[in-house]
Amino acid sequence: MTQHPDFGLARDIYTFAPEALGEALPLFEIVREIGKGSMGIVYEARRRSDGQRLALKVLPPSLTLSERTIARFLREGRLMARVEHPDIVRFLGQGSGTAGGVRLFWFAMELIDGSSLQERFCIGPLPVRTACAIAARTGRALQFAHERGVVHRDMKPSNILLRAESDGSSSESPPVAISDFGLARETGTGSMTESGALVGTPMYMAPELVLNGSAQAGTLADVYGLGATLYTLLSGQPPFDGPTAQSVLRDVLDREPPRLRRLRADLPQPVEAIVRKAMSKEPRNRYGSALELSLDLERYLRGERVLARAPGPVATTLRAIRRRPLLAATALLAVLFGLGTLYLLHERHHGLIEQGIAEAENWLAQASSSRDERDRPLSESKRRELLLAALSAATDVLARDAAVPMAHVVRAKAHYRLRQLEEALLDIDAAERLSGGPQPELLHFRIDVLRQRADPASTRRLQEDLTTLLQLDRGSRTRAMVAEHLLEIGLQASQAEREAALSAAYQVLEPIGDDNARTAVLRARLLEAEGLTNDALEAMRAARRHFQGDVYVHLQAAAMFDRLGLAAEGRAEKETASILQPTNSSTSTAPVDLQGIGDFLGEVNRLLQALDPPPEGEPAATGKTDKQRD
Repeated sequence: MTQHPDFGLARDIYTFAPEALGEALPLFEIVREIGKGSMGIVYEARRRSDGQRLALKVLPPSLTLSERTIARFLREGRLMARVEHPDIVRFLGQGSGTAGGVRLFWFAMELIDGSSLQERFCIGPLPVRTACAIAARTGRALQFAHERGVVHRDMKPSNILLRAESDGSSSESPPVAISDFGLARETGTGSMTESGALVGTPMYMAPELVLNGSAQAGTLADVYGLGATLYTLLSGQPPFDGPTAQSVLRDVLDREPPRLRRLRADLPQPVEAIVRKAMSKEPRNRYGSALELSLDLERYLRGERVLARAPGPVATTLRAIRRRPLLAATALLAVLFGLGTLYLLHERHHGLIEQGIAEAENWLAQASSSRDERDRPLSESKRRELLLAALSAATDVLARDAAVPMAHVVRAKAHYRLRQLEEALLDIDAAERLSGGPQPELLHFRIDVLRQRADPASTRRLQEDLTTLLQLDRGSRTRAMVAEHLLEIGLQASQAEREAALSAAYQVLEPIGDDNARTAVLRARLLEAEGLTNDALEAMRAARRHFQGDVYVHLQAAAMFDRLGLAAEGRAEKETASILQPTNSSTSTAPVDLQGIGDFLGEVNRLLQALDPPPEGEPAATGKTDKQRD
C-alpha cells in the first residue's frame, strides 16, 4: 500500500456510483462521472430545485483526508466565486454531505458543453488566427483574475475549454472557459502547498517555478503558461517533452523550445515573436501582464505592428555564450566587448522599467486581496500602505522614462483606489496621449473615474467618452454602460427628456441578449422607470434566477425590492450577496448633471443610426415588446 501526504493509504480512497452519491447529496441528481483527478471527482448533475445542469466536483472521499487538503479544496471554490467572468467557469455554490460515515465536500460549477484545447490540438495544429484569438481572449480572462488577486498556476490546454458556439460568436474567436482552479492561490497570501513543493504540469511550467517552488508563483508564471499553451496550439506539440518529469524540467531550465517556424512554415514571424516573448525564461523579459500579451495578439489580428520583436544577433550571441562560456568567450570576447556593454546598458534600462511596473502591479494585486501574507484579514491601513507602495513604484518608473503608458495606467489605478480622482485622470490622459489616441480600455477606466466625480464638467466629459467608446467598441459591456447612463439621466430629468432617454436606452440594448447580467438588470430597471412594476419585478426575478450567485444581480434585486416595498425579499437578497462576497458596493447612483442632455441624446441617436440602422422601410426600434407597449 502506498502513502499519500493528503489522502492517506491508497486503500482508504473510494468512489461512489452516481445513485449512491445522489443519496448522500440530496440537492442533486447525479447523471454520470465526467472525470477524476487527485483534487476531485467531477460529475454531471442536475439541481433538483430547478433542473439546472451543472458540474459537481467532489473531494475524493477518504478516512484520512488532511485539513490542508480540505482547505485547499474549499479555497478553489472561494477563488472561483471571486473571478466571475464570461470566460471563466462560473462557480454556483459549495457545501458538504455524509455517506457511510465519511464527510463529503463538494462545490458546483457551470457545466461546459464543449471540448478542451487538449482534445482539439490532438487532432492537429489550429489555424493561426484562431489560436491567437483564443489566447487573446484567455489572456483577458486571466488579467481579470490577476486584478482580483488570483493566480491560476496551471495554465495548459486541458484547462481551457471551448464552449459550444451557440451565441453567434465567430469561429475565429470561439468562446472559452478557464477551468480547474485547484492549484490557484491568492497573491499576497500564504501558500496551501508544502514549502518548496512543485505543483503544475512540467511541460507548461515557468522556469522560476522549477527553481523556487510553486509558492512563489506570480502573474508572470501564468503569462508563461499561456505562451506555452499558444505554442502547443500552433505547433501541435508541447514546447518541451521527455520520458520523465525530471528530464522535462531540466529542459525548461536549460534549453529553448524548437523554433516554431521550423515546425510550421506558414507561421507569421510576428506570431513567433509574441510566443517567444511570452515564454522568456527571465520573467522581466516577458510581457508585464496577461493583458499586455492579449493586446499584442489583438494587434496582430487587426493587421497592426506588434510590440514583440524576434531576438537580434546580439541577444542570440549572448544566449550562445551562456551555453558554452569558455568556447564563446575565446572566439567572441574582442568583438562583443563594446557591443555587449551597450546592449547591457540598454537591457538594464528596459529591465528596470519592466521590473518596476511588475512590482507596482504586484502591490496593487496584494491590495485587492482580502488576506495578508499571513492569511489574516487585510486591514484598511495595510491596504493603503500597499496602494502607496504601488504608487511609489510606478512613479519611480516614470522618473526613469516618462513615456511609458503602462506606468501611467498602473499609477492611475493606485490613485483611483486611494480616491485621488484628479491625479488618476491626469495619468489616464497621459497614457492616452502616449498610446496615440483613445483606447477602449482607457476609456472604460476614465468613465469609471468621471462617474465617481459627478460634477458638471466631469459629466460632460463622461458623455463625450461614452459616445467615443460606442464608436470604437459595439460590445455588450459598452452598450450596457451607455444604457445605464441614459437610465440615470431619465430618472432625474423632466418628462419629455425622460421618455427620450429611456427610449434611447432601449435602442442601445436592442442587439444584446439576456445572457449578460448587467443587461438583464438594466432591462428590469427600465421597466420600473416606466412604471411597469409587475413586469419589472418579473424581469428582475428572472435575472436573479438566471444569474444565481452574481453579487451585482443580487444587490440590484435587493434595491428594487426595497424600492417597491418588498422588504422580506430585499433582506433575502442582501443576505445572499453578503454570503457570496462581502461588498461595499452601492446600488444607488450619483446625481447626474442635466446640462447638455439634448446634445448627448442627439449624439447617441446619430451613432445608433450609423451603427444599427433599421431594416429598410421600418421605423427605428424602441426596444420594447408589444406587451410592454400595451
